[in-house]
Amino acid sequence: MQKDCLTIIPVFNEKNTVTQVVEKTLHHASAFSDILLVDDGSSDGSTQILLQLQKKYPQIFLILKEKNYGYGASLNSGFQFAIEKNYSFWITMDCDEQHQPKDLIRFQEIDPKIELVSGTRYHPNSKTQGIPSPKDRVEINYRITKYLNAIYNLQITDAFCGFKRYKREAFANYNFKVTGYSSPMELWTYITWKKISFTEIAVDRIYITDDRSFGEDLDKKRKRYKYYLQTWKQIHRELFGENLSLKIYKYT
Repeated sequence: MQKDCLTIIPVFNEKNTVTQVVEKTLHHASAFSDILLVDDGSSDGSTQILLQLQKKYPQIFLILKEKNYGYGASLNSGFQFAIEKNYSFWITMDCDEQHQPKDLIRFQEIDPKIELVSGTRYHPNSKTQGIPSPKDRVEINYRITKYLNAIYNLQITDAFCGFKRYKREAFANYNFKVTGYSSPMELWTYITWKKISFTEIAVDRIYITDDRSFGEDLDKKRKRYKYYLQTWKQIHRELFGENLSLKIYKYT
């Protein structure tokens, strides 16, 4: 019997973690949530592991892509699946063990009237685990979060945490377009434009490794920062019908 909630887990070259993540997610969430894994053209054997896991746990759903389309594209595919299958809520969670499946129930238990529940790793109750947080990621997150708050008055503390719960009614009629790592810029712009209710929930800040690549030359922090701002400008113009001035927010 289909559950009311769907947990969406994007996967890209996660052979070292995907089995543990799937099994822990089943343990902590199978009572209230179905599970969908979206493989984004993995080349390290993750796809084969997922197929083996589905044989062992036939209740999990898979979307297998032949090539890499991007993190945002995986989320968008998961959203579309959730909408087509008529789930009331969906929760997004990463597959690199930086999000803890034991926290899924906490997202589930938040007031169902709230349309978006967003994890934050920068809450006073957030603990730190693993290696020190990569400085460039912390700095860019801080800057982007600050500017989103300044322009949209969001009062959020973490713009980029991927651990989130979405309510169907608030998102079913919008087709997210951004396919890469700048997808949070589209989300927060849409949240503001649509006046969607949201709250943040503290999650631990966990970094297992600092060698994750953003692809191409986006590992260079200034180019990644510029990429985020360019996406923001584009989506703001599309939704609000006006240009967004970000000249004062150049990376110095």
